Amino acid sequence: MLAGRILTIWLSLASVLVALSPEQRIHDFQNLAALYAKRYAPYEWKRQLSGFDLMDIASWLDRVRAAKDDLEFYEICAEYVARLDDLHSWYRVPSSFTADLNFTVDIYDNKVLIDSVNRQMLPVSEYPFEIGDELVSVDGKTVEELITEFGRFRQRGNPLTTRRGNADLITFRQQSVIPRAVELGETAAVEIRRANRDLQIFAIPWTKTGVPLTSVGPVPSPRTTARSSESMAAEPEYMRPLVEMRNWSLPQDDHLLQGTTWSEEAQAEVPRRYVLGYGSARPVFRSGFPSNFVQRLGNSPTDFHFTGTYQSEGVRIGYIRFRNFSPNMQLAIQELEREVQFFEQNTDGVVVDVMRNTGGGCYMLDAAARLIPYPFYFFGEEIRATLDRLNSLQFAIEAARRARAEQWIIDTYSFYLEQLTQAYRENRGRTGAIPGCTQFLSTAPATSENHPRPVVYTKPMIILVDEFSTSAGDIFPSMLQDNKRGPLVGTRTNGAGGSVSLWSAGLYSEASSSNTNTLVVRKEPITADGYPTAPYIENTGAHADVRLDYMSRENLMSGGRQFVEAFTRVLVEHVKTAGK
Repeated sequence: MLAGRILTIWLSLASVLVALSPEQRIHDFQNLAALYAKRYAPYEWKRQLSGFDLMDIASWLDRVRAAKDDLEFYEICAEYVARLDDLHSWYRVPSSFTADLNFTVDIYDNKVLIDSVNRQMLPVSEYPFEIGDELVSVDGKTVEELITEFGRFRQRGNPLTTRRGNADLITFRQQSVIPRAVELGETAAVEIRRANRDLQIFAIPWTKTGVPLTSVGPVPSPRTTARSSESMAAEPEYMRPLVEMRNWSLPQDDHLLQGTTWSEEAQAEVPRRYVLGYGSARPVFRSGFPSNFVQRLGNSPTDFHFTGTYQSEGVRIGYIRFRNFSPNMQLAIQELEREVQFFEQNTDGVVVDVMRNTGGGCYMLDAAARLIPYPFYFFGEEIRATLDRLNSLQFAIEAARRARAEQWIIDTYSFYLEQLTQAYRENRGRTGAIPGCTQFLSTAPATSENHPRPVVYTKPMIILVDEFSTSAGDIFPSMLQDNKRGPLVGTRTNGAGGSVSLWSAGLYSEASSSNTNTLVVRKEPITADGYPTAPYIENTGAHADVRLDYMSRENLMSGGRQFVEAFTRVLVEHVKTAGK
């Protein structure tokens, strides 16, 4: 009750605030456009892919001048950034407001199906729909109409990833993404097709939280939610530029990772995870493993990896899941080496799972060095050259020297500074491909040519990928593929191929926008249907060698049994034909 009264007070307060003036909107939109004109690394690549030129803002300014209110202004800004078709680059309205229908949906067999229900909020006695039922419409708009509408404001590099991500917004609306989410009623008319094909309409209440924003005014009240990074906070100040350039991850405030739901298993509120298993230690198909599966890691809160073994057709199979590449490095490497050593001695092949991986940092190189038993190439980055980046690197070098930092840190910064200075002086938008990572505790500068560790897996493997293998989760399987370590099995990855940072997008509007600082470069140019031949991961992603899609109703209802059986057959065949 108290939360509802506070929400009403905020709504009343927001309604009397004076809107931004046309001049203030123009100022902030130009600031937004200048951010990307100055800092956006994939500018030429995006123009080649879609024809969108972020520098051509005349028509956008016309729309800004004609905006009827601040929410329309926010919509225009969000549309502009969405045209970049970039997971790492999106516009955030400065609002904490969310509206939740307390069930999630995803796209299975090209239908929007319910895949989780918060029964604390939607008891079965009143809302008898079930997991596997089809969502048809909300408030008279079909799911396809809603997915298309939300696509104006959020794109993710891969068309299927975008569709699935925007399906989430049907039942979980964040104003930071959808500016007019505050205009929702108290309940939604939700049309659902049950498993028996009957159509039913339910009046489901929206659970609303946070501070709604309807108008900004000359002295805005809402605050921009700044993205935080535990890894950056734990590092010395002089490490911040290096950490930023090594941040290949899903933005932490992405709506797919927001909110909570009720867990019957834990009997408690738990983080809501749209795209079941996104960033989770446990695989989404865990219950689909055969009865002889023996789990090794993943039950203890201190376990970073989920691992196990099972047998099929006489082949001993190991399984290891990487949920992200942002662990406690020392502990994760020790854990990984124990598992790799065990697998080397006790298995004939391994399944490496990076499905629904939310990305991270250079742990992906340390993992690769324990899975590739020969010298290997590990990506470069073309970095956007800006004067403030040159200055930050120079300050970092000086601070590192004063702090008597390890020489490899100073050498790395000096190398970056040299490359960026040359690009800046030559008026080139980006550097050449600079090696992006060093192995943990290495005292040598980063190099694209790397060597395996003493503990390394030498036997056949397959790598599981999907359209939510994100950022570092794109890069890692691409590198295994480039180095011919094993076939990728699944669907095309997200296509988020660059490091990311967050910036203010306007002093008056208090919005923010993330930016893609770099372009990740593969070993060789690749050719994929619908894309120019190029060495970039951005948009193109890593394409599976063996296509296998988890997203079917059968897998949803069986816990992935069909999917597990299919990728197991792929590995068994790979093991049996290896060395022939």
